[in-house]
Amino acid sequence: MDEKLVGLQHFFGVDLRLKEEMIKMSPPIDIQYLNEQSLCDYSDNMDKALRYIFCELKCISFHIFGPNALAILTRICELESLIKHEFYLCGLDPNKLREFYKKFISSMDIEFLNLVKEKCVGYALCEPNLVNKAVSINELLHFFHSFVMNNEAILQSVALINKKTNLYNYPINLRGNDIPLFSEIFNQFPADLDVGHTDMVAIDENKLVMMVRDRGHALTIEITINGNMARVEYFIPKLCNISMVNKLPGIINKVNEDSIGATGAFEVPVDSLKYSLFDFISKVPTDDDIELQNYRL
Repeated sequence: MDEKLVGLQHFFGVDLRLKEEMIKMSPPIDIQYLNEQSLCDYSDNMDKALRYIFCELKCISFHIFGPNALAILTRICELESLIKHEFYLCGLDPNKLREFYKKFISSMDIEFLNLVKEKCVGYALCEPNLVNKAVSINELLHFFHSFVMNNEAILQSVALINKKTNLYNYPINLRGNDIPLFSEIFNQFPADLDVGHTDMVAIDENKLVMMVRDRGHALTIEITINGNMARVEYFIPKLCNISMVNKLPGIINKVNEDSIGATGAFEVPVDSLKYSLFDFISKVPTDDDIELQNYRL
């Protein structure tokens, strides 16, 4: 099997498991009322979870960052040492354990989020040293995910299984696994849809990731299949037209002229996925919509 695809499969699998692990690490609502044995059990589980999380983070860093893996690994080890030290200082104090979880496990600083959105953009240089800004496991995982999703070199390193050219003479590529649902999306991707270079990577039967150039500069889409429903998550790095972006389905937080990128998510039945997907892409603004917005202003 394609080594690059195996690396991405491992990453997305780990990404999901670590998020689930972080949820399980959350302190009980009534932690201040727990007896000593219950606090010991919680602390032991937290310790095991931290060991597992950092082991996985070190492993996937080699799959994702290639020649930059050593620098990433160094930062992971630094965070591991710091976080474990802070955890051991908590002892069995319920208030300290609660604050530890908030600061070092679940926190997501808005400045860090904006920095990642600004720097991790398709067809632009995303500096791996952004990892040095992460101070929580959640931030570290978010950076990893953004780096993968918005790195055309990573997506294009996966073996090609099908390709075609749209009416604008740009390639539409299908990579990864030959999954019937995703092959159907590729086959029916409209030739007259005004997009640039497009890569679709079928990770497995439940995951498709896409990068669509010339829609919001380089629109990235992650599709997750769960039963008969499909969840579509997206990131638009360039806000070519504020009004159009704010009308997109599932937009998370309305954007304005000061916003850095836009994110959103929506769910649709699998049977209507391709139609909803193509309609969504067609509504993401392009550079041509910048002049339209300025004209209306």
